[in-house]
Amino acid sequence: MLEQHSIGTEANFLRNTGESGQLILQYDWDNSSLGPLSQWPSSLRTTLGIVLHSAFPMFLFWGPDNICFYNDAYRPSLGLPGKHPAIGKPAIEVWPEIWEMTAALINEVYLTGNALWFENKLIPIERNGRLEDVYWTFSHSPVYGDNGTIAGVLVTSLETTPTVIAQQKIKETVLKRTRELEQANASISQANAYLQDIINSFKQPLQVLVPVYEGGEIVDFRFKLTNQAYASYANTTPDAISGSRVSEIFPGYLKTTSFTNVARTFLSGETDTWMIHYDQDGLDLYNEMTAIKMGDEVILHFADYTKLKYLEFELLNKITELENSNQNLEAFAHAASHDLKEPVRKIQMFANILQGQLGDKLSEQNRMTFSKIISAAERMGKLIDDLLQYSQFSLLPPLMEPVDLNENVRQVIEDLEVRIQESNASLILKELPVINGYKRQLYQMFQNLISNSLKYRDPATPLNIEISAAPCTENGINYHQLEVRDNGLGFEQQFAENIFQLFTRLQHTSMQAGSGIGLSTVKRVVDNHKGIVRAESQPGNGALFKIFLPNSAPNVEVSHF
Repeated sequence: MLEQHSIGTEANFLRNTGESGQLILQYDWDNSSLGPLSQWPSSLRTTLGIVLHSAFPMFLFWGPDNICFYNDAYRPSLGLPGKHPAIGKPAIEVWPEIWEMTAALINEVYLTGNALWFENKLIPIERNGRLEDVYWTFSHSPVYGDNGTIAGVLVTSLETTPTVIAQQKIKETVLKRTRELEQANASISQANAYLQDIINSFKQPLQVLVPVYEGGEIVDFRFKLTNQAYASYANTTPDAISGSRVSEIFPGYLKTTSFTNVARTFLSGETDTWMIHYDQDGLDLYNEMTAIKMGDEVILHFADYTKLKYLEFELLNKITELENSNQNLEAFAHAASHDLKEPVRKIQMFANILQGQLGDKLSEQNRMTFSKIISAAERMGKLIDDLLQYSQFSLLPPLMEPVDLNENVRQVIEDLEVRIQESNASLILKELPVINGYKRQLYQMFQNLISNSLKYRDPATPLNIEISAAPCTENGINYHQLEVRDNGLGFEQQFAENIFQLFTRLQHTSMQAGSGIGLSTVKRVVDNHKGIVRAESQPGNGALFKIFLPNSAPNVEVSHF
């Protein structure tokens, strides 16, 4: 338990604020950029009073150094021991692993004055001694200082990791139930083969029918024998309908295959099995019916899979909803990327204009601030371009075409010529196959892989990149195995799958510029080609990317786009 301290008049806003308030009182503010607590602006005290007395998790970044504050409700999100205590520390020290994203959000609030909102966003953070995948629903809002300008950013957040995990489990359950329903349907089909032998003991609808003739033609059938399972459809008993015409009990059956197919079986002597949706006589049933001729009678039995059918309808509706949701999300990402590019461009343009107009009037700190604004806008523009490109890969071209990967890679090398020369890199291109694929996407795949090697090279070692191919077989499927190998910085093998996730960047590469979209784009391209991508590496020993693309003969008749 923290020692209780007396609270002066200037710190009344800290009364009854729990552990977080005590930490603020104990902190050595005299040696911080905020100065003594008694000199704090009233806007900071008021904001902290709201934050510390709230039962909702809140976090506050204040001042040029983004000094961190938070309330007791936010405390569990920092882990045990995790990042706590972080009060009084600059944000870049508390959140180094996500600083690039955090700084961009803070800067956007400062620049626009608009609040930001995110729901169930994955933000991996360091806590409890490891990097955890954490989902958040949060907002960033501007806080205005005493002089009327934005002095801080208030973060209201709620960790939604359990909810997201639960949703993922629901999806897994739906898939499991779908497989169970498929197995159940298969079991029903198998059961019909044995019904002939166990018909008297199996509680399935059963009829033994004799034909009714008029003018030498079968016009109806008469019940000779039924069971209770069948009679229940008419809310009666087998004795009550024995000897009756079927049309007297179910008039609508004459319009369905439950009459015409039975008559055909009786006349031909051939056993018949078929599916029927019986929507007559106030019923709505899905049955698999089997008719067997025995002497002058027809045995008709069926399996009722109505409940299974409605479950199938429900699952199909869910699948359609999910597909529509995915399409809407992709369309939104595409539109949002386009809409965001223009304001980001204007931020860059006006920042450069303003910096030029002020000229020598700017202090060194002013120039640094302008540099940060322009740099952040450039990173945002690159991120938007990468996100736009990533969203477009879900929209496949109409048809595949034969693609000569040798020509494809040579075009990439030509377009990256300046970067390759600046990096003093050597490329070895071995013979590559011609495959059926999407030419532009394959170009982008190779461009991202080569750019990745150029970006994460070891400055002390000449960079070598080798691209090769060989046929192989995986799980009985023939593939072209493409390999892109370099001798760059490499990475820990444990991150080999994470690097293909959207916005994922490894900690030790934080000094290199990047959006975390390049390798996820490679994964999307490979998925679009029904392929497989793997990565192998060790720190300091370079990286090897293996791409497995289906080895199908190119269709020369496919239209070229």
